[in-house]
Amino acid sequence: MRDASPHTLVNMPVPAWRTELTMSKDMSPTKLTKHALRTQETREQLLRAAEVIFVRDGFEKTDLSDIAATAGRTRGAIYAQFKSKEDVFLALMEEKTREMRAKIEALLSASHSAEQNLKAFQQFWIGMIENPAWSFLLFEFKLFTLRHPESKERLMKFYDSVSPADHEKKLVALLGSPGRGKDSLSRSVAIQSLQPLISALAIEADFAPTLSKDMLRKVATRIFNALLQPPAPI
Repeated sequence: MRDASPHTLVNMPVPAWRTELTMSKDMSPTKLTKHALRTQETREQLLRAAEVIFVRDGFEKTDLSDIAATAGRTRGAIYAQFKSKEDVFLALMEEKTREMRAKIEALLSASHSAEQNLKAFQQFWIGMIENPAWSFLLFEFKLFTLRHPESKERLMKFYDSVSPADHEKKLVALLGSPGRGKDSLSRSVAIQSLQPLISALAIEADFAPTLSKDMLRKVATRIFNALLQPPAPI
């Protein structure tokens, strides 16, 4: 038996702006009407197109008309699903969160100990350094929210929604104890620090020719170990 289910690390509630399928008590999805299926299909097409345009143009320069055209839909189709460009981005963030959860679960599926869970988690984070497009886009959106307090508040609510109150307890069960002493970091702090550091490294690599892909992986591994490996006892 592994120390904890992979779901404990990525047990992320659905934010309020997302309309989910109605679930019965046995968690089987309710049969959708043809209209609901078309609506769901349209939403998925719009989000796929949104990712393409956001990555291409950046958040602030993205035009909803371009998203609609890329999806083969009208601009009205977007407003039938979302109130604003920000709503589209936040919905896309949720989809990305779900994709990340699925990847982590797949990597953890063969783990049987906290040590193996930690290695699987390391593999996931190091892998992110090789596909930095989303890191770039998310960083840009965060900069945007710093200039727009209401948007920052919504982003913070999103992060709150995906971080359960007993997050530290679940992380310790999954990844093992962070160790003790003045140099130890809680699992929550380590995880919260990891993403921005890896993202910053991916961004800065574009300006540092010496940071090859192999070197990036080495540096990212050092960062991961520094944050997640318990400090050696003195």
